[in-house]
Amino acid sequence: MAAPNQETSLDAGSEAAPIDSASDAQVDADTPSISLEALRSLEASATTHEPEKPMLDVHAPHEPIHTWKGFPVHIGAIAVGLLLALGLEQTVEAARNAHQREEIEEQIRSGLNSDLQINANNFLKFQQLRAHQSELRAAIAARLQGATAPTQPPVRDERAGTFMLFPGLAPYEAAQQNGTVALLNENRIRLYDRLSFARELMLVDPDHWIDQAAQFEAFQKRYVASPGAMVLNAVTEAPDIRTLSKPQLEEYLQLVGALIERTDELRGRMDLVDQEIRSLLAGAGTETSLLDDSVRARPHGFDIDMGATATH
Repeated sequence: MAAPNQETSLDAGSEAAPIDSASDAQVDADTPSISLEALRSLEASATTHEPEKPMLDVHAPHEPIHTWKGFPVHIGAIAVGLLLALGLEQTVEAARNAHQREEIEEQIRSGLNSDLQINANNFLKFQQLRAHQSELRAAIAARLQGATAPTQPPVRDERAGTFMLFPGLAPYEAAQQNGTVALLNENRIRLYDRLSFARELMLVDPDHWIDQAAQFEAFQKRYVASPGAMVLNAVTEAPDIRTLSKPQLEEYLQLVGALIERTDELRGRMDLVDQEIRSLLAGAGTETSLLDDSVRARPHGFDIDMGATATH
C-alpha cells in the first residue's frame, strides 16, 4: 500500500500513467475487435444504400460549333430552312389566289350570262316599240300630205308602253371595291374595263330617251280625252291624228321623230354592250378583238332605219 502522502507527479513532458492493466484487459475482452478491412467493407455497404442521383448524360460535340469553320454551315442551314418556309408559304398563297381568281371569273361569267337574258328581253321590246313609232310617224306624214294611207296604229297600242332593265357588272364592280380585282391579270382587267366603259356610255342614253319620251307624252296628253300614262311603263293613249290641225301634226311628227332618234341611240348602245359581252364569253383575248367583234355585229331585232331621224 502506498504511503498516504505519496503523490503522483505529472510532468509536462511525461505521459499520463496508464490505466490499470487489469481494467484494460477487461475492456479489451468485452469489446469486439474490428479490423481495417471490416471498416472499409461497412463504409462501402453504407454507400451502396444511398439513393442514386440522376446524372445528365452529356456528350461532347462532334465538332466545335462556335468556330469560323462551322459558321457558314450553320448559316447555310438556317438560310435553306427559311427558303423552304418561304417557298411553301408562296405556294399556298398562289394556290389560294388562283382559287379566288377563278371564283371572281366565274361570278363575272355568271353575271354576263344573266345580262344576255336581260338584253334579249330588251331587244324584243325595242323591236315592238320601234315598229309602233315608225308606223305612227308614217301615218302623220301621210296625213300632212293629204293621203289616207298608211293609217294610224291603234291609239292604245300595247307596243307603245314598255319597261326595260339594263345590264350590269355587279361582280366586277364588287371586286373593284374590295380589291380582289388585283388578282386578275392585267389583260383581263383591261377587257372588263372596256366593257364597263361601254356600259357607262349606254347608261347616259336612257336619261335622254326618258326626257324625250316625257315631251312626247306631254303632247299626247293635251289632245286626248283621257289622261295618258308614261310611255316607259304603260300603254299611252295617242290622239286621233284626224282631229289634229296641220301645226299640231307638224309638232307631233317632230316629237315622234326625236323619240325614234333617242330610241335608236339607246338601242345601239345596248347592242354594243351585248356584243362585247358575247365576245368576252367567247374568249376574246385582247381589246382589239373585242372591238372588232362588236363592230362586225349587226343590231339585234331590227335594222336601224336611216331615215328615222327625219323630222320633216
